[in-house]
Amino acid sequence: MSLKLGTVSVAGAIALAVSGAAVANTSLDGTTTGDLFLNIVNTSNNTSFLFDTGISQASFNGASSYSFNLGSDANYTSFIAASGTLDYSVLSATNTGATNQTRDTVDFTGTVVPQSGVVNHADQSQAQTVISQFLTTANAVTSSTTNSVYLNSASNFWGQALVEGSVSGALLNVTLPPYADSTTPGTALAFYTENQNTLTTFAGTWNLNGAVLTYGSGSTTVPLPTPILLLLSGIGFMGVVARRRKADSA
Repeated sequence: MSLKLGTVSVAGAIALAVSGAAVANTSLDGTTTGDLFLNIVNTSNNTSFLFDTGISQASFNGASSYSFNLGSDANYTSFIAASGTLDYSVLSATNTGATNQTRDTVDFTGTVVPQSGVVNHADQSQAQTVISQFLTTANAVTSSTTNSVYLNSASNFWGQALVEGSVSGALLNVTLPPYADSTTPGTALAFYTENQNTLTTFAGTWNLNGAVLTYGSGSTTVPLPTPILLLLSGIGFMGVVARRRKADSA
């Protein structure tokens, strides 16, 4: 597999090259940032799809807009072929190797406000460690692409209690499914970052509609269905006729 999920320190890269594993998103001892990645979980059959957006935590701009089409991704196609109930989440986690509260930064989606507004350092560290371990496991899975992987084993998919449940519990205080880091595709998710016990809410939201993942801020105009448009048009026409009749009788 060649799942590229960010970069690591030189020492880490050498160790990974020797072992034959691909580069992991989050390095426990690195000073670089990991990429934002998408997880889609099929909760009916305990499988998940992991996609690396290629956007590093450092370069992500919360005021910008992003869009990713997964339609041609072979791993996504294999994953989505199975029926079941889906949920999705977007995360990123880094560890700079510094001491105390400054070393861990976690970006994550959520359906609730994180821990009443503040996540302590121990919880940030727990979430970062679990995410890093998950990505390391994902990198050991054979993949036909360089930026995604289909995780179809009960031992490596994202939705496990000790993986997603642990992260959701640490960051959002929800340890039982449905976990608070994820929601049903088609529903927007708020996006947060935690660092040095400080919570920041990004301006935009993530949404997964079909095979398209988007991030953006501001309102989105939703087109009205054709039957409703015809109904409104008919009501408007009847109003014009009524006014003309009233004018003619005056």
